[in-house]
Amino acid sequence: MAQTSRLRLSAGAAMLALALVATGIVVTAQPDPAAAAPPPTSSFEKVKLDGGLSMGEPIELSVLPDGKVLYINRGTSAAGGQVRLYNPATNITTVALTLQLDARFEDGLIGITLHPQFASNRWVYLFYSPAVTPLVNRISRFTFNATTLVLDPASEAKLIEWPTERRLCCHSAGSMTWDSNNNLYFAVGDNTNSGGDSAGMAPIDERTARDAQYDAQRTAGNTNDLRGKINRIHPESNGTYTIPAGNLFPVGTALTRPEVYIMGDRNPYRIWVDKQANNTLYWGEVGPDAGATIANRGPAAYDEFNRATGPGNYGWPYCGGPNVAYNDWDFAANAPRGWFPCGGTTGPVNNSPRNTGLQQLPPTKPSLVWEQHGGSREWPALDNPGGCGSPNHAEVYHYNPNLNSQVKWPAYYDNKLLITEYCRNWIKEIQFDNGNPVTGNPTVIEPVVSGMQLVHPIDMEFGPDGSLYVLEYGNGYFSGDVAAGLYKINYVAGGRSPTAVATANRDNGLAPLAVAFSSAGSTDPDGDPLTYAWDFDNNGTTDSTAANPSFTYTTVGDKRARLTVNDGTGRSGTTTIAIVVGNNRPVVTMGGVPDGGLFDWNDNLTSTAAATDAQDGTIACANVVVRAALGHQEHAHEEGQGTGCGFTVNTGPVHAGPDSVLFFVLRGSYADSGAAGTVPLTGEKQLTLWPKQWQAEHYVTLNGPQVITQAAAEGGKRLGDIQTGEYVRHHGVSLKGITGVSARVSSAGAGGTISFRFDSPTGPEVARVTVANTGGWDNYTTVTAPVTKPDDNTHDLYLVFTGAAGGAIFDIDSYTFTGAGVGVPGGTGPRTGPIKGMAKCAEVNGGATADGTKIQMWDCNGQTNQVWTVQGDGTIRSLGKCMDVQASGTANGTLIHLWTCNGTGAQQWVAGANGSLRNPQSNRCLDIPASNPSNGRQLQIYDCNGTGAQNWTLP
Repeated sequence: MAQTSRLRLSAGAAMLALALVATGIVVTAQPDPAAAAPPPTSSFEKVKLDGGLSMGEPIELSVLPDGKVLYINRGTSAAGGQVRLYNPATNITTVALTLQLDARFEDGLIGITLHPQFASNRWVYLFYSPAVTPLVNRISRFTFNATTLVLDPASEAKLIEWPTERRLCCHSAGSMTWDSNNNLYFAVGDNTNSGGDSAGMAPIDERTARDAQYDAQRTAGNTNDLRGKINRIHPESNGTYTIPAGNLFPVGTALTRPEVYIMGDRNPYRIWVDKQANNTLYWGEVGPDAGATIANRGPAAYDEFNRATGPGNYGWPYCGGPNVAYNDWDFAANAPRGWFPCGGTTGPVNNSPRNTGLQQLPPTKPSLVWEQHGGSREWPALDNPGGCGSPNHAEVYHYNPNLNSQVKWPAYYDNKLLITEYCRNWIKEIQFDNGNPVTGNPTVIEPVVSGMQLVHPIDMEFGPDGSLYVLEYGNGYFSGDVAAGLYKINYVAGGRSPTAVATANRDNGLAPLAVAFSSAGSTDPDGDPLTYAWDFDNNGTTDSTAANPSFTYTTVGDKRARLTVNDGTGRSGTTTIAIVVGNNRPVVTMGGVPDGGLFDWNDNLTSTAAATDAQDGTIACANVVVRAALGHQEHAHEEGQGTGCGFTVNTGPVHAGPDSVLFFVLRGSYADSGAAGTVPLTGEKQLTLWPKQWQAEHYVTLNGPQVITQAAAEGGKRLGDIQTGEYVRHHGVSLKGITGVSARVSSAGAGGTISFRFDSPTGPEVARVTVANTGGWDNYTTVTAPVTKPDDNTHDLYLVFTGAAGGAIFDIDSYTFTGAGVGVPGGTGPRTGPIKGMAKCAEVNGGATADGTKIQMWDCNGQTNQVWTVQGDGTIRSLGKCMDVQASGTANGTLIHLWTCNGTGAQQWVAGANGSLRNPQSNRCLDIPASNPSNGRQLQIYDCNGTGAQNWTLP
C-alpha cells in the first residue's frame, strides 16, 4: 500500500502538468522574468477592528470615506437585523440601525452599499426582507446622521421591492454595487431549493404537485422576474428609479423586466463594478451540489467567478461553468428529454408551466473561471485547498501613487483581479495573458497573503486608504460566532503591528461582577516584547498594565473592556471584549435528539428547546426559536424554523455526492428582554447531527493513514496505507438507536481489525470488524459487526487499526451505522394533495384567503381549497397560507383557521401514531369535533386519543 501511495502522488503531479498543458497555462502563464515578484505575506499585517458574538451573523460591509466602517448582520425574525458602525477614532462599534425582519432561510438584512456621493448626501442603501405580507424583498435608502452616527429609520425611502417565497431554502444573494453613471446593481438569488429530486443538478422540476421552489425556471430562467439575476437601475433623488439604457431587455419588451442586466444566475453572492475600466462587472457565483458528473443528466457542480462588459444570460439552470449543458430532465418519467443548447447562437427554451416570461431565452455565456466538484481540470489552483466551493468577492485593485497612505497595497497588485473563497478561506489573484482583467484570457491563479489565517471571509473591499477591509463570518451556522471579525489587511514597509488577543472568564452577570482577563495569544510578528494597557470601561484611561488582570464592575451597563498591546516601536494592536453588567445571558437547553445523533436521509428530526433567564422568569416554549440548517462542508443552508415546543424538519434526500461532507444543525435560541440600564442578551444551544453513512477520508484528525484517490471509492477517495497501531478520529457522535456497523474495505495484505472506540484510541470499544484479504487493494467488500455501547451520550469516535506489523494491512472506504438512530422515516420533502379524515376532506372555507378563514370538513371534490402542502418545516399550507391554531390557543376545542405563515408554534404540526397530527405547542391533535365530519364542521385541537376523528391521511 505504501508503494501505491507513492505512485498516486506521482500520478497526481503528472495529471496537473497535463491539465496545465491542455489549457495552455504552461505556455502562457510564466511570469516575465523582469516582473516584480509578489510581496511576501510578511509584508502585510492583519489588524482586528471588531469581533466576537456581539457582531451577530456578519454579512456585508461598506467603508466610509473617513475610514469608518458600516457592516450588517443578517439578524433574526425575533430580534431584527443590525447595521453596525465601527469608528476608528474611538475604536468602538455602535448600532446605527435595527430593522425588523422576516429572516427565515437565507433572507434578512443581506446587503449594504453607500451612494457614490455619500460624502455629500449621506445615503445608505439596504437590501432586506421586511416582516410584511405578501412576502417581498426590498431595497431602501436611509440617511446617515454624521453627528449621532445612526441611520434615521424615519428617513427610509423604499426604492424597489419584489415578491419572494419562503417555504423552502434558499439563495438570496443581496450584494449591491455602483457604476460610474450612478447606476445601482443588485444581485438576487434564484430563491430555489437545490434538494428534492434534482440530484444536485439543475432544479427544473415542472411537476405541478411539487413545490414551485424546486423549479429555478420560474426565477433564474424567467425573463419576467428579478430573481436569479443581477439587476441594474438608476436611483433618483426623490426615492424612485429609472431604467438606464443598455440592460438586457429594452423598456417595453413584452414578458420581460427592464431592470434585468444579467440573467441565468443561481446565487450571485458578491458583485462589484470596476468604474475605472468601462464599468466591467465581476461576481462570485455559488453553484449547485452534484459531486460527480452523471452521464445522462449533467456535470459535476460548477462554482463560478464571472466577468461581464455588457448584459447577458449566464445560463442557470440550463448551463454551468464553461457553458456545459444540463439535460432537460423529465422528473415525472425520471428520464432525459435532451441536452439544453449552451453556447450557441440561441439560448434554451423555457417551457416551464411556471414561466411568466419569454420562452426563447438569450444565448448563454460561459464563466470566467470555475471550480468544479471533484476537482477542476482547467483551474486546479481554485481547488487548493480542497473542500466545498463558495466563490465570494471579486475586485480589481487600482494603485494610486498620489495617495498619502502608509497602509495602501503595493503597485504589484495594480490592475489585478483579486478573488475570495468563503469555504476554502483564501484570497487569490487571477492573471491574464495580456495583463488586462477586462479583455484578457485568464492564465495563472496565484495565492495572495498565503498563510494568513482567514475564517470564512464573507466580504471585502479596498478602503479609501488603499487597505483591504475584510469581514469574516467565523465558524457559526446561521448565528454569530466568537471567531467572526472585522479586519484591515495593511501593506506595511518595515515593522508590523502586534496582534492583541483578549479573553475573559465571564462576559455577563449582575453587579458587582468580578471578571478575570487574559492577554494570552497576543503576539508580535517581529518578535518585539509587548507591553499591555487595559481600559476596562473603554473611557480612554488605562486601568491596568498587567498581562492578566482582574476587575470588578460595580455599575450596570453594556461595557467594553479594551486591551492595547505595544511593541516598543510605536506600533500597537487593540481588541475589545463586550461585558454586560446587570443582565444574565439566558441558558438554552435542547431535547428530543442528542448532540451527534445519527440519521438517514429523508428522516424527520424532531427537537424541543427550553430557556431559563434570571430576569425574564419562566420562558414559554413558544418564545424559544428552533432553527434547522443543512450543513455542507464549511457552510449551511437554513431549512426552516419552529419553536421550542416541538419542531420537526425533514432531512430530505441526500443533497450532494459522497465527496461532500453533509450534516444537519439544530439550534435553539432565546433573546431576553434585557434589564434596566443594560442590553438584551441571546442564549443559544446547538446540536450537530450526522448521516449514518460516513466516508472514511472525512476525518477530523489523522494518525498515520493516507488519503488515496481511486475511482471506485464511493467519494473518489479512501483511507489507505493503513498500518497497525494507526488510527483516525472522526466527529463526536451519539449512538442512540444504533445496533450495528458495516465497513467497505479492501486489502491485498494480511488484513486485520477495525476497532470503533469512544473518546480516545484506548477508550471503550463499541464495535470491532475483521478485515480479511480481499484479493486486491481495489477489490471492495463489506464487513459488519454489532454495536454495544455504554450510553447514548456524545463521544468522539475513533477508528483504531490493528494487524500484522511491517506493512499496509487494509484500506477503508466508508462505514455505515445501522439501526433507527435518532430520526423517524419521513417523506421526501413537501407533499401536496388532499388531507382526508372520516371519508371527507379538510378544506379552506369557500377558497377564501383572508386571515381567520375557517378550516372545515367537506365532501372531497378536488378543488384547490382542498389541496394542502405538508412542508418540511412543520407547516401545512393551502392557498399560500398556513393551518393555524386560533390565537395560539392550547385548550381543548380551540378552533383551526387559515393564517399568514409566521413561524410560530401555532402553525407547527407533527405526524404521529394512528394518523394523528399533533400541534407540539399545545400537545393536542387536529380533531373533528364530536367525530361528526358533516360539511362545514370547523376543525379544532383536542387531547390526542387515537380515535377516528384524529386519523388523517396525508398527501
